[in-house]
Amino acid sequence: MMKTKKNTIKVLSSSVIEKIAAGEVIERPASVLKELVENSIDASSTKIEITVEGAGFSLIRVSDNGLGMSSTDLEKCVVRHATSKINSADDLFMISTMGFRGEAMASVAAVSRLNVVSSDNDSGLGYAISSEGGVVKGIEPQQHLRGTKVTVRDLFYNVPARKKFMKTQRAEQLAIVRMLEQMVIPFPGIHFTVTVDGKKVMEIPECGSPRERIAAVGGTKFAQNLIECSEENDGVSALLYVSTPETLQKRPRFQSLYVNLRRIDNDSVTFAVREAFSRFLGHGNRPSFFCFLDIDPGCIDVNVHPTKQQIKFDEDRRIFGFIYRAVKSGIEKMLISKDDFRESAKTDIENLSDTYPALHSNAGEEGGGKDTGAQREKPKEEESAFQTILPFPASKRYSEKELDHKAESSVQLDNDDKDVLWNLIPCYQIHGMFILAPIKNGILLIDQHAAHERVLFEQALKDLHSGRTASQQLLFPVLFEVSPTEKAIIESGKEYFSGFGFEIADFGGNTISVSAIPAFLKDGQVENTIREMIRYLLDGRGSDAFGEPTKRFAAAFACGAAIKSGQKLSQEEMNALLNSLFSAKNPYTCPHGRPTLVRMSLDELTRRFLR
Repeated sequence: MMKTKKNTIKVLSSSVIEKIAAGEVIERPASVLKELVENSIDASSTKIEITVEGAGFSLIRVSDNGLGMSSTDLEKCVVRHATSKINSADDLFMISTMGFRGEAMASVAAVSRLNVVSSDNDSGLGYAISSEGGVVKGIEPQQHLRGTKVTVRDLFYNVPARKKFMKTQRAEQLAIVRMLEQMVIPFPGIHFTVTVDGKKVMEIPECGSPRERIAAVGGTKFAQNLIECSEENDGVSALLYVSTPETLQKRPRFQSLYVNLRRIDNDSVTFAVREAFSRFLGHGNRPSFFCFLDIDPGCIDVNVHPTKQQIKFDEDRRIFGFIYRAVKSGIEKMLISKDDFRESAKTDIENLSDTYPALHSNAGEEGGGKDTGAQREKPKEEESAFQTILPFPASKRYSEKELDHKAESSVQLDNDDKDVLWNLIPCYQIHGMFILAPIKNGILLIDQHAAHERVLFEQALKDLHSGRTASQQLLFPVLFEVSPTEKAIIESGKEYFSGFGFEIADFGGNTISVSAIPAFLKDGQVENTIREMIRYLLDGRGSDAFGEPTKRFAAAFACGAAIKSGQKLSQEEMNALLNSLFSAKNPYTCPHGRPTLVRMSLDELTRRFLR
């Protein structure tokens, strides 16, 4: 029997240690840029200029007019665990700055060619230090105004395995724009300029308030329609800007939380905002929101995640109740202030059932912190007779072919049913969501949105492959504002938008111009359709099921342009939809695998009525 060689413990070299540390801090080019911008913010800069080339792999440059560094500090800035922001272990639990670990510059230096120039005075003289793969080349005098300029070239050049696992350049560039879009919001006093591959993608001057900064990013109209909510109690204060009830969306444009100005993800806050809107949340809609939470740093732990993207509150339930009350109060004040609402806030909200069909009376109690999902869930004995056509867990991910096969095998329509001329059959719309249609041996219940998605998906793929799309020119272009990230999505998929029949051009600033649209689309649907497509792509939907970008964009188009839940249809429109659905290659599921229809046989109906 052969003996295996015993492994011995070795002390790693400093270069390997530095690359391991870099892997903890630097996930991708966007995380490098985030660390550098945070340093500029901490340096009290009022102007930050950012330049990116080759999705950040070729070049990342951040210049600021902040406090700058002396020659002594400059030498230390590329040393691991060297920082001006903490002095003792206790300081780790009282963090009030953006950066604090003292690892960023050293980690960046380990996997790139780095150059830092800085000056801490107004003499016009500064110092420069360079590093290549973590090897510092020394410091030398250089002309430089007060502030710091960091230049990162050839990111991951010495760790090609890391670069191999990066996403496409388009995806990395989008991640950069999206990260910057989130970072600039809580700092209205800083002028940000962002240039990507020689094109200026963001020019955001300093302004006087968070709402003005939100307008600079998301658009003036969007910002004007936000409800302002505020709350202060026992050392915690919150300022929120949230959607109005009538502008809720399935995929909201923004859901941003800033804790002591740091962009953070936290489920308690997101859920609290959503619960405050629970009376208005129909068909899975959600509010956009910006939440600026100011809290004692000693009450949070920022060390729970390597990228500082998540934090832990000492009292999650308290924060939930605090945010819930702030948003609920803001909504009620908004309703009272409107001319249409003269009674008390409670009466106003209860009387909105005609305007908001999703209104219900079992919203969570103030600050209760309990999910009302259990109250909304239907008891098993009340489940509909129209059982789902997909006999497999909805939470499990399946490929497109698996979804199609399972759906088709579970509810096969007779040839007689498929060949029906639906324009001769009376159909009935139910709750603006479903179409009820009789068939030879039973009835069909069709999800109008899912069915139209399937039709549009197959037509979009056909148009993209053939290069022929039915498009209509608009007499007057449709103009609307988008955020830098949304504009980047449109730019990255320009050939697909064009293939669907859209003609979209940059109108300057945050505005885009749409001069042509798909032939079937109406003028009033243009903005919502494009926004839905953008949100679909930003959310990463379809990335697992659709490996090909063509199918992913086609699914986004189908989702954005399809008939919506709540949209009233005429008899002719219902008949036309059914004719189109049953002409599709796979009429049984939408592009994402949801069922388009449920069949109920006459035998099942008669059993239900005990006949």
